[in-house]
Amino acid sequence: MTPAKSRSLPCNPVIALLTEIKEDNGPDFGKVHSFCEELHQGVSEQGGSFYVFSLKGFSDEGVEGYSYDDNADDWKKGLFPFPAVIYNRVSSRRTEISKGFKGFLNKLDALGIKIFNHRFLSKWEIHESLLKEDHLHSFIPETHLYSGSQLETMLETHDELYIKPVHGSQGRNIIQVSKNDGMIHASLSSMPAKDFPGFKHVSELARAINPIVGTRLCIIQQGVQLSELNGRRMDFRVLCHKNAQQFWKVTSIVARVSAEQFFVSNIARGGEVMKPGHTLALIFGKEQARHQLALMKELALEIAEVISRNAEGLTAELGIDIGIDIKGNLWLIEANSKPSKNFEERGTKIRPSTKAIIDHCYGLCQL
Repeated sequence: MTPAKSRSLPCNPVIALLTEIKEDNGPDFGKVHSFCEELHQGVSEQGGSFYVFSLKGFSDEGVEGYSYDDNADDWKKGLFPFPAVIYNRVSSRRTEISKGFKGFLNKLDALGIKIFNHRFLSKWEIHESLLKEDHLHSFIPETHLYSGSQLETMLETHDELYIKPVHGSQGRNIIQVSKNDGMIHASLSSMPAKDFPGFKHVSELARAINPIVGTRLCIIQQGVQLSELNGRRMDFRVLCHKNAQQFWKVTSIVARVSAEQFFVSNIARGGEVMKPGHTLALIFGKEQARHQLALMKELALEIAEVISRNAEGLTAELGIDIGIDIKGNLWLIEANSKPSKNFEERGTKIRPSTKAIIDHCYGLCQL
């Protein structure tokens, strides 16, 4: 393509995805590589153009990046016109808080280029946003910023707690704390359950986990006795997207079941994906399973609307993790502004979540 500073027409938009690119042995877009091929296919079928670029590829002369060549069945490097819409999949929080990234956002604003999901949202800011809505309180576990004194206070009222990095992802560095037979036990999400010895006093536990918590800002959260499948913990990932009309919709739901001896269900920690209706039916029966799924969708959409209303910039995609306790009550576990693309099965067809992203991009072009 010939570099240009003018924007493309909404009827034939140029859409771009921003992420890190490794170029040692051809372009590698990391965890979104195959997803980018899917986006290319979907955008092309609608008559638009799509390319992938990294932050260093953006300049006053245009954007250096990669577009997919169907004839060569490979990604080709080139210089492209400025896009109408950018979908942000940068994987580094450090990059997003840098001066360079803030300058990049200012340039986009000056050029009239829209970008959505332009930064990670922390667990604490999401919690604060949702806590403003009284009707959501019953779905939110008690949550505070972590401290030794807060750990002691919460252990007085809860038998199970979770300590999570505010900026964590993929179930890394989560500590489970539980009381049993007069002892306090702790487990780390990256290891099989009960890898710490028991502690008699909270102060001993605090000292033991201090190397893991370190200087990280963490939250401490009430544990909920979630439903289990064959002794394995279970929750549900609900993908939500804004459509072209700026309304939220649910594009997919999967059940996530933890690996044996692990207390987190994240796929990165060995969790398994299952069909939600079937999984719920095994526990609650078919009729109750349908009812639970409907409530789950309703709750996820409400949470997505509140988060996007309070978040800085445009938010159009959220992965919302919901658990169901043994009484059938729903609980929000967490929400992710850059959810994994590995939950839905990827065949020859374009997945509903990918179609939703393309639909939203086309809608932004009309604004």
